[in-house]
Amino acid sequence: MIKNNLKKGIALLLAVVMLSILPGCSSSTGKSDSEEKNSLANQKQVEVIKLAGGDWGYPTPYGIYPRGPGSRKMALIFDTLLTTDADSNPAAKLATEWEKSEDGLTYTLKIRPEVKWNDGEAFTAEDVVFTYNYFKTIPPVNAVDFSKVATMEVVDAQTVKVTLTEADPKFLSNMTSFYVIPKHVWESVADPVNYLDPKAVVGTGPYKLTEYSKEHGTYRYVINEAYWGSEPKVKELQFIPVSEEILAFEQGDVDRISITPDVMERFESNDEYEIMQYVTSWAYRLYYNMNTQPEFANTTFRQAVAYAINRDQLVEKIERGSAVAGNPGVLHPTNKQYNSAVEQYANDPKKAEELLDSIGFKDTDGDKIRENASGEKLSFTLLADEGSTRVAELIKQDLSLVGIEINVQTTDTKTRDARFAAGDFEMIINGSGGGEDLAEVTNTKKSAKATSTTAAVVGYNNPQVDQLYTSLQKATDPAEQLKISGELQALLAQELPKLTLYYKNTINVHRPKVYDGWSPDIYHNDSRANFVAE
Repeated sequence: MIKNNLKKGIALLLAVVMLSILPGCSSSTGKSDSEEKNSLANQKQVEVIKLAGGDWGYPTPYGIYPRGPGSRKMALIFDTLLTTDADSNPAAKLATEWEKSEDGLTYTLKIRPEVKWNDGEAFTAEDVVFTYNYFKTIPPVNAVDFSKVATMEVVDAQTVKVTLTEADPKFLSNMTSFYVIPKHVWESVADPVNYLDPKAVVGTGPYKLTEYSKEHGTYRYVINEAYWGSEPKVKELQFIPVSEEILAFEQGDVDRISITPDVMERFESNDEYEIMQYVTSWAYRLYYNMNTQPEFANTTFRQAVAYAINRDQLVEKIERGSAVAGNPGVLHPTNKQYNSAVEQYANDPKKAEELLDSIGFKDTDGDKIRENASGEKLSFTLLADEGSTRVAELIKQDLSLVGIEINVQTTDTKTRDARFAAGDFEMIINGSGGGEDLAEVTNTKKSAKATSTTAAVVGYNNPQVDQLYTSLQKATDPAEQLKISGELQALLAQELPKLTLYYKNTINVHRPKVYDGWSPDIYHNDSRANFVAE
């Protein structure tokens, strides 16, 4: 049984407003608004839910692997200072209210009273300020942007005062990724990365970790009886090893899985199952290492590549239409800041060839591979993980038609990520989610300082991008933000430092009779939003 319909085309996609607890997630469901709001609230508490495992690190701010599954497993234990509401605005969490001074340089935050750490100790403002200082000294895996924070100090047990170096419209948003750790545990820890003691997972969140095996990729969580919020709908969460997820799901070994479009028929006609489809901004993107190949630093070359790659074909052949072709301006078409006027580079091999000819990249020996001005073949290695190998192979075919030779190299995801971070590649396909903030999706640092660890482009440096980025970060007026965002998208679409190939929709299947509290807004099976009404 399918509870939603993604076959209504782009009109539906443009109508979807992205909702996010973890940024970059949205859905299109067939449930009414009231059903969506009440599905978790009306869910009866169940004893246990089992999901597919895999090692994503020890679930502390320092022990997780730097991808979503690690962060979500940590978020079952720890709380952020703030969260976001359905409109992506900051909302109360460990901080219940806040005041901003008229000049925008001071924030006073009230800390939620009577909150306990799961070891029974009281949570206070001291923990918040300690965490700030600790994170500034030793940044966690997912670093919080404290660049404009001058000081954070304790006013009293339930009040924190933050002074900024300059007004920062992103400050409250940054606090939605600020996970607070207990001072009484961490103040004596000198090496947090290797701190794997059970005390390391003392948090204020809805669950406690009771078992973890790095070797087997297993996790076991139980309810934190001292949790300050609403009682979770699942008493115990188990992440277990499975060799074949579909078979494990059909046998009842796990309770929800993500599936590909080609196996939907296996479940859609059976009322025992419910399929939920989500429009997401999770995307495959093509990155260049501009420090390794001079051709990559040439904007005209990158534009030729964009014309040569048939992104619509990627959507149809790989995702069977359950995806959205990538926007060269980076943002998903559903994003409220999306600029529809940017150049889209519709597939045009002839145009790609003309551009390559214009910069002197021609096939002079008739072997169907072009040479640069030095006579070197336009032959490059494209690194992909197992999940994006088919994407890489189709790109190889497309580029071969315009005289660019691609050698596909496949590795596992963790190795791909490590090489991406180290800048150990020529071209690479990376998959990641993206939030609604263009600056976050574009670069987490300005292009002049970008490194491969920032999801930016190695070797790319454009002062105009930097200027627009800085202006966008400082803008407080929504109209001004929209204007600057549109300009930045247009420039990125012209420059193409990286190319968004497509945004991958997600399809999940579960048994409603087992558990039907799955969020209509968050597509991740392991998100706490599936188990705790917040």
